[in-house]
Amino acid sequence: MIKMKLKHIVIVVIAIIAAITILQFYTGHRANFRTESKKYLFLFKDSVIKNIDSLSTSSVSDYDVLSDFIYHNGENKYYVTIWEFKDLKNYSLEDVFIEKKSVLGESEFRLQETLNTNGPCPISLKFLYKIDGLTLNLDENSRVIKEFNSKEYKGFYALIDRMSICDKKGLPQIYFNFAQSQTPTILLLSKIHGRFFFIMINSKNEFDEKIIDILNLNQ
Repeated sequence: MIKMKLKHIVIVVIAIIAAITILQFYTGHRANFRTESKKYLFLFKDSVIKNIDSLSTSSVSDYDVLSDFIYHNGENKYYVTIWEFKDLKNYSLEDVFIEKKSVLGESEFRLQETLNTNGPCPISLKFLYKIDGLTLNLDENSRVIKEFNSKEYKGFYALIDRMSICDKKGLPQIYFNFAQSQTPTILLLSKIHGRFFFIMINSKNEFDEKIIDILNLNQ
């Protein structure tokens, strides 16, 4: 009798794991090499395209597209992440909040998907995550150097230790796992042609904020 119960429990557990795996496969991101990322080159100025690594990649789902680029200027190497959130196309930049909190939530969700694994900042997404608003949380060890606020974009240049994106209820949905403590980072949120973009520029060394000039956000 006990053996039968254990057998049933094992079958149920295996079925649950299989169901989650299948669901993650169909709802998670699909890798796309070069083809999809080309569609986002319009966010760079024409003069810098030649300095962008040809091995750029994209992670694609029905709700968002995350593209990774590497930009070289001869002196430094910059990792540029361009993330389009399709569900936020009607979201206003004025509704974006940036907060500093001592507790950001867990860096590892119980069930998660990880993107950007080869970059300086792997990104953990909560399983079946949903972004219905956008609040950026920085931990107390992060230091904002300069804030940006214009008609084209909103954001900051900071040395970031930990960062997360929360939904309207304040629950973490996305967690940024910076490999280096206080990573020099520019983060910009922009709306172009009715589309919502999250843009992040990282480097191992502190850099001039003028790196923003490689972007074509005034469209």
